[in-house]
Amino acid sequence: MFSRKLSRRQLLKSAGLLGVVGAILDPAKVLADEGEGSRVTWDIVSVGTGSIRRGGDAAAMAEDGSIITVTGHGTFPNVDRCSPVVSGGGTWSIFKPATSTDSRCFSGSGNYRVTELLSWVTAPGGVLPLPDATGDRGTASAGLAILRVRFDNGRPGTLTISCHLPGSPNCMPEGITATMVYEDFFEAQPPTGDHNRTLFHVGGPGDNDD
Repeated sequence: MFSRKLSRRQLLKSAGLLGVVGAILDPAKVLADEGEGSRVTWDIVSVGTGSIRRGGDAAAMAEDGSIITVTGHGTFPNVDRCSPVVSGGGTWSIFKPATSTDSRCFSGSGNYRVTELLSWVTAPGGVLPLPDATGDRGTASAGLAILRVRFDNGRPGTLTISCHLPGSPNCMPEGITATMVYEDFFEAQPPTGDHNRTLFHVGGPGDNDD
């Protein structure tokens, strides 16, 4: 004869099963719920006009001296976990020096799009050193974001964006690093003039600047 009483463990298992079924039946609802919180906007910025604007470029170097240069802008949810609720992308180009003769190292140029947030954390940092003319909503912030990207040559990779503001820890770089399959552009190039500068804005509920 079956007991009419359900144990706490049975109830939890049932609730978990219902949650999984709900996600399978309505994945859009799950993604919508995740996207309803505050958003973070990221930019590779330009400062050549005496203000901070979208439209800059940033570079990083691989072991053989190859340089990847990217532009970009986009958004992701203000969470520190993997999330597909992302937008944005930009352009990329890889320059191989004459000393790099291995054909398995990549070159070329094109566009990329962001496909997933892998990690996001804010960092200490002070006020902006120049007027903010990006048009992004929210509060300017230092931080570190790791994004999964897809290059239009069909290859997957990652883009790491690090924003160092006045008062940020000295161990934080300003700029980007990137990967394309197995090639690691691990050495962020230092900010010089109008290059290798980044910025985050942490927005309010529903903010989603594109």
